[in-house]
Amino acid sequence: MSNGRLVFLTGATGYIGSRLARRLVERGDRIRCLVRASSNTSALEDLGAELVVGEVTDAATIVGALDGVDLAIHLAAVYQVGVVNRRVLERTNVLGTRTFLSAIERARTPRAVYVSTTAALAPVPYGEGDENTEYAPGSRYPSVYHETKARAHGMAREAQRIGVPLIIVCPAVVYGPGDRSPMGKYVEDLIAGRLPGLLTRDPWFSYVHVDDVVEGLILAADKGRVGRTYIFSGEHASLSDFLGRVAELAGKRLPRLRFPVGLARVTGSALDVVSRITGLRFPISREAVEVGAGHRWLHSNARAREELGWNPRPLSEGLPEYVRWFVDQRARRRGR
Repeated sequence: MSNGRLVFLTGATGYIGSRLARRLVERGDRIRCLVRASSNTSALEDLGAELVVGEVTDAATIVGALDGVDLAIHLAAVYQVGVVNRRVLERTNVLGTRTFLSAIERARTPRAVYVSTTAALAPVPYGEGDENTEYAPGSRYPSVYHETKARAHGMAREAQRIGVPLIIVCPAVVYGPGDRSPMGKYVEDLIAGRLPGLLTRDPWFSYVHVDDVVEGLILAADKGRVGRTYIFSGEHASLSDFLGRVAELAGKRLPRLRFPVGLARVTGSALDVVSRITGLRFPISREAVEVGAGHRWLHSNARAREELGWNPRPLSEGLPEYVRWFVDQRARRRGR
């Protein structure tokens, strides 16, 4: 049952944020959303959201928007892997987070949630990591996204240490209908027959359905302990296993070719140059190879299960609608 709070959201037009906004309103909460002037806000307007036009780096706007709110949730981020604009990721992921953290402290917001990611936690050599599995100082990050989110995560942890009433949540690889993430593009390439092969060193990821992430966010906002970090990971699977299940559901075949990491890295670097010149996107990039390369991006959700009562669905339940969405999207484009 909702307590009718006034909730401030950043990233409310995004993949996770748009679903969270809808769920909050369904519960009876009122929402105030920071949106860019160029954003499509029709869905938020239909929900009756109060819109505040501004940028995530605009401190005065965010402090003003926090007036009278009971809860603030920061979801705004740029999630890109491949040929990226470092300045954009720095501005949104790092400076935007710094601005939000400073604003909630200045506005004396009673409770806040920062949405980080397990990409901000270091991969593990075996088993599972936990909330304290962080990159060592001087670590080499596999992508600009991982670097910027790790730095933002560190700032959030520091805010907790100085007493800011903040809860951190770390979703793993999020999937579900509407997915336009790097993993979603990988799945789209597989279904479209554009994926030439996989790496010989198979990476492992943890996959969590977008609706389970939304439920986790609500549970963290309602029941989470200030100063805590909660991991929203789902079922663990190697990339080959995950894509093999996607291929089977889509009636496709998984590519048989396997590329050594060194060869894939060189190929990705060369294609990155072509991409920057032409604007074309390729299924292989240097960053995508670095993120894979046999890493185990596996982190335990035990704390979220025990303290929040969170229970994510297995891939067997979430994958069918996910794959069906991609197949339907492809059929619509080909039918034009």
